[in-house]
Amino acid sequence: MVKRIFKSLLCCIICVVMVLGIFCFMALKSGNKAGLAESVKYNVKLNDNYKKQDSLDNSYTNIQDSISINNGSDKKKSKKCLKIFNKNKELLVLANRDNPLEYDYNPFLMYICNGRLQASFYLYDDLVNMLSEAKEHGYSYWIASAYRSPEKQQRLVDEDVNAFINKGMSYEDALKEVYKETMPAGCSEHQTGLALDILCSGNTNMDVSQKEEPGNKWLRENCYKFGFILRYPEDKTQVTGVNFEPWHFRYVGKEAAQYIMKKHITLEEFYQRL
Repeated sequence: MVKRIFKSLLCCIICVVMVLGIFCFMALKSGNKAGLAESVKYNVKLNDNYKKQDSLDNSYTNIQDSISINNGSDKKKSKKCLKIFNKNKELLVLANRDNPLEYDYNPFLMYICNGRLQASFYLYDDLVNMLSEAKEHGYSYWIASAYRSPEKQQRLVDEDVNAFINKGMSYEDALKEVYKETMPAGCSEHQTGLALDILCSGNTNMDVSQKEEPGNKWLRENCYKFGFILRYPEDKTQVTGVNFEPWHFRYVGKEAAQYIMKKHITLEEFYQRL
């Protein structure tokens, strides 16, 4: 009897243990799946973060590389301009409303055009060569203006201002209009002796009609070979502050002229690169 009861009890204990074992196994298996799923999610999220960080790092590197390239390019431009400037300082003087000439500026003048005008002796030989080559192509010119003294420059300003006032403009408006083409005394390129107003012989009007003359076109395309630049280009009025003047040529020397005309910049922009 006792043995029979003991055997029954032992069977019950074994069954309970087996049931508990199966339950624990199933729970553990379910937990592992959940843990594995969470682990996969975490790793995917982590990889995404790494990818995003790599993308950000690459973008930052690209930006840094771009900045380095631009800085390198700017430094190269600056170095080139500085080299040209140091070799031609006397030819590259900048004269405009923001950069008036020194009171004691010396233009080193000589007579040109059979004594009719004066200009800097620096430009004489190259001017002669330029006009001679132009003549071989059938073009001839009239040099309307070269060096102007401060007194003459101011007289021109006053005359133009009075002409606008007589048309009904106020003094302030007249002065603004005049300064679009004629600089005040001390600020004009003509005071350097390095600027020339060159008109085609068949058209001596000092206006934009010069642009249509074959002789003017030849000058604009070839002047740099002789050290001259077109000082006030048509598309640079916002930079120079002066209206387009197809007749106004400025001597800067051959090296500077080639650089300025090739890069399609103005003397102001050349100075910005220094």
